[in-house]
Amino acid sequence: MTDQVDVVPFFTVFTATFNRAHLLPRVYESLRTQVDRDFEWVIVDDGSADNTRDLAEEWIRESDFTIRYHYQPNSGRHVAINRGVSLAKGYLFVSVDSDDWLAPNALHSIKKAWLSIPVTSREYFAGVVGLCASPSGAIVGTRFPQKILDSNAVEIRTKYYVKGDKFGANRVDVLKQYPFPENLGRYVADALVWNRIARRYSLRFVDEVWAYVDYQPGGMSAKDVINRSTSPHAARLYYKEYVSLSPQLHVPAVERLKAYVNFVRFSLHANIPLKSQALESSEKTLWLLSLPIGLTLWARDRWKVLNEK
Repeated sequence: MTDQVDVVPFFTVFTATFNRAHLLPRVYESLRTQVDRDFEWVIVDDGSADNTRDLAEEWIRESDFTIRYHYQPNSGRHVAINRGVSLAKGYLFVSVDSDDWLAPNALHSIKKAWLSIPVTSREYFAGVVGLCASPSGAIVGTRFPQKILDSNAVEIRTKYYVKGDKFGANRVDVLKQYPFPENLGRYVADALVWNRIARRYSLRFVDEVWAYVDYQPGGMSAKDVINRSTSPHAARLYYKEYVSLSPQLHVPAVERLKAYVNFVRFSLHANIPLKSQALESSEKTLWLLSLPIGLTLWARDRWKVLNEK
């Protein structure tokens, strides 16, 4: 583990973007107003055809903080994240989507939360996580059950029943250990990586708003089912790995059953026969129980995808 006091800058703020030049100024303005100035901004442009490059070059010339712009052919957000991590010079990696923006004290609060972890314990922590809010200020999902809570990305959902998107920072060296797979389609859910990290590392959860989200019509969140259905190998891998988290991370049976439903659902999208699915399943009873609902959801998805075209 690299000692964070030796890393300059402390933060790499990262933004993956695709044809979002009209939203990026809001991200930029939120960075300009940060109380903590110990950061760089890495923009990975995932094949935009708008004026994203022009904006980035203008900001590079005028800004009083470091901005680095990297263009890649349109490959998907998960590939952009891998590029961002490989380019990062900071200690903590803060991913700010193009439709998000930071509270003015966000980086200061994130650093404070990280430094509150005892030095002797930091090697066991991947990062810190706070809340995000809508533009109106309403908390997205549910709050954390305590002001400060040490847990992990799986347990926070299955034990503490926290819901909704959250916002945080992760150690760059940990993210380099767990890159997104790039051979599974154009959409890979962030949770695939977070769950893998949870097997080894904890997170410190802080009940403070650090960022704001403004979900866009036609964005990643709005197209979740379509994205997973058209990248089924990534989706089925996520659910296959999720059920395997127990007993290590104590995923309840009802959650494993839901995961098996989706494992069946997206395995069918990937044209994986039922016999092969059964052989892959470690809990045959749960897999059998999941079949009727999984088949129904698969059929519904096919209808939805066909009607979206």
